[in-house]
Amino acid sequence: WLKPTHHRSCSTSADIAAGRPAPPPKAMVALNQRQMSAPTRRGVEARRKFRTAVHMLQAQRRLGRPRHEAAERAAAETQVSDHERTNRLVVMTLNLQYFSSYPDDGEAAREALKQATCVDDRPAAADIIAVQEGVADVDVLGAVGYDLVACSGKAGEAQTVREMVYNDGAALRACPSKLHDSVLCNQLYLRRGSAWKVEESGVERISSDLELKGGGDRCEGPLATRSMVWARLRRPGSEGSVYVMCTHISGGRFEDQYFVQQLADERRRQPERCVDFFERRRQAPEDTAILVGDFNALEEYAADGPMHCYFGFGVAPSGGVRADAEAAGLRSPEELEAQFKEYMVSPFAALRGAGWSFAYGKEIGVTSCFGHLVDHMATSRPVEVDRCDVKYLTNQKVGNKPRDTELPLTDHNAVKVAFFL
Repeated sequence: WLKPTHHRSCSTSADIAAGRPAPPPKAMVALNQRQMSAPTRRGVEARRKFRTAVHMLQAQRRLGRPRHEAAERAAAETQVSDHERTNRLVVMTLNLQYFSSYPDDGEAAREALKQATCVDDRPAAADIIAVQEGVADVDVLGAVGYDLVACSGKAGEAQTVREMVYNDGAALRACPSKLHDSVLCNQLYLRRGSAWKVEESGVERISSDLELKGGGDRCEGPLATRSMVWARLRRPGSEGSVYVMCTHISGGRFEDQYFVQQLADERRRQPERCVDFFERRRQAPEDTAILVGDFNALEEYAADGPMHCYFGFGVAPSGGVRADAEAAGLRSPEELEAQFKEYMVSPFAALRGAGWSFAYGKEIGVTSCFGHLVDHMATSRPVEVDRCDVKYLTNQKVGNKPRDTELPLTDHNAVKVAFFL
C-alpha cells in the first residue's frame, strides 16, 4: 500500500533513502486551502509528515540501515488522530464486461479479485466497489468479502446483455451464451467490516427515451437504458454523509455512430442528471458526492490521440455517419470531427461546469484494453486524494505491449482511490 506507484504524495526511493522530504501531493493543487478549516489544515499537514516519516523508516529497514531515533520520534509524534482517520474512504471502480473475459478458474479469479481490492489489507482495502457491466444474478464479490447494497438490475432499471449490445452477434459471441438474457447492470458493494455504513441506497434512471434510427449498417432500436446506482454512507465521527454514485454513460461503438443526431446532447445530460440528483437529495451542506464510472471517453481529445484514431477508423467511415453529416450541413471532415470531439468530452465539461473536480487524470495511465483512460471519479467539491492505484485486470490489445497480468478478468483495469473527506 505504501509503495510509491501512482502515489501523489510520496517522493522517490532515492529521496526517501537520503532523508529528503516528500513533495506536496499533486491532488492538493485542486484543493483550495482557504476552504479548509484550521483543524483540517493541521490534519493534512500531520498526515503528510506521518507518511514521510513512515517512508523513511521503511527505506532504512529495506537498506539494512539502523533506525534513526529522530525519524521514529517524528512518526510517533505525527500519528493521524482517530478523528482524522475516520474521514478516510477507499473507493474502487470495476467494469466486469458482463464476464466476457472472466476466467473459468473461479478460485484463481477469486484470488485475483482479493489482490485487486486489497480486502485482506485493511488500511488499503476498498470500502466500496462501484461495478459497471455486472450481471444481476452473478455475484463474484460476495466470496471476496463484499455485500451488494444497490443494483440497477434488481431495481428494474436495466436491460439484458442482448438488449444492451443491440443484439450484435460479435458482442454476444464474446459473452457466455448462458448470460445473453441476463440483466446487465450497475452495482455497489460494501466491504464487510467497513466502518462506513449505508444509511440509504437506490437507483435512478439517467438516460432519455430515444429511438436510434438512420440506417447505414448501424444498430437500431431504443437507446439502451443507463442508470445510476447510489448509496449514502456515514461513518461515526465523520462530518456529513458521502453519496457514492456509480454509472456507465452512453457511448461506445454502437451508440457513437449517432453522435450527429439523437445522441448529440445525451452524453452531457446524463452526468447533469447525476448532479441534479445529488443537489436534490443531499441532507446537509457538508455532504459530499463521488461519481464513479465508465464515461466511454478520455477527458482530453488530442489531435493525435486515441480518440482521434478511433474517430478515423471506427466512426467517420460509417455510411450512416456520413449521411447524418450531410443532413446536418457538416461539409468537411474537420467540422465533423469537431462535433465528435464535443460529443465525447461533454460529460467532463458538464461536471466541471457544475463545479465538480476529478480525482485523477492521465497521469495514472490507461484503464481500457485499447489504451484509453475511460474510468473516472469526480467529486462534488475538492477532496484530498491520499492514494490512487491502477489494478491491472486486462492486457493492452494495441501496440504489441507487454502483458500487465497473466490472468485477465475483464477488458478494463480497475482504479482504487483513497479519499480524505
